Amino acid sequence: MVSISIAKQNFATEAEDAVNHQIRVEQLARQQYLSAASYFGRADVALPGLERHFHEQVERQNERIQLLIDYLATRGGWVIIEDLDKPRSEYATANAAVEASLELEKQVNQSLLNLTYLAVNCKDSELKHHLKSRHLSSLVKEIEKVAKGLRQLQRCKGEGLGLYYFDQALYRNDGEFTIGKSSSD
Repeated sequence: MVSISIAKQNFATEAEDAVNHQIRVEQLARQQYLSAASYFGRADVALPGLERHFHEQVERQNERIQLLIDYLATRGGWVIIEDLDKPRSEYATANAAVEASLELEKQVNQSLLNLTYLAVNCKDSELKHHLKSRHLSSLVKEIEKVAKGLRQLQRCKGEGLGLYYFDQALYRNDGEFTIGKSSSD
């Protein structure tokens, strides 16, 4: 018999299951970013800026996953860690990798929006507040950064000397796609 946590209050099973689903979505993104970082770090690819960028993405995913796990524990929920599918390990171009990253960020965001909608329907204002304050706004900003980085990469044609300079600038900027912006922005 499964016991119910004494901390659980106004936390619907449907919402708990949806938070566990979001953890899985975030874990899949993390695995994909880890695979991309490994790809760009290979000797035959050797793009340290993109490698660093994807390692930074892994760290951000780790933080979001931990926030969700901690949230479930706080609300008296159970964390269910599931097996993950094998991530993609090859990319035809740097553009293709960053495009895939942008699409993945949009999928994670859509999943968070669906979870927020569920929180509203379940009248769970605590979950809604947590998602809005700790996840959604930072993810929207991340989507913007990746979109701008992709556009910069497209401008330099994503190959040859342009790619080299792009990657070096990315590396010097700690893997952030805010190339050309001051740290105060």
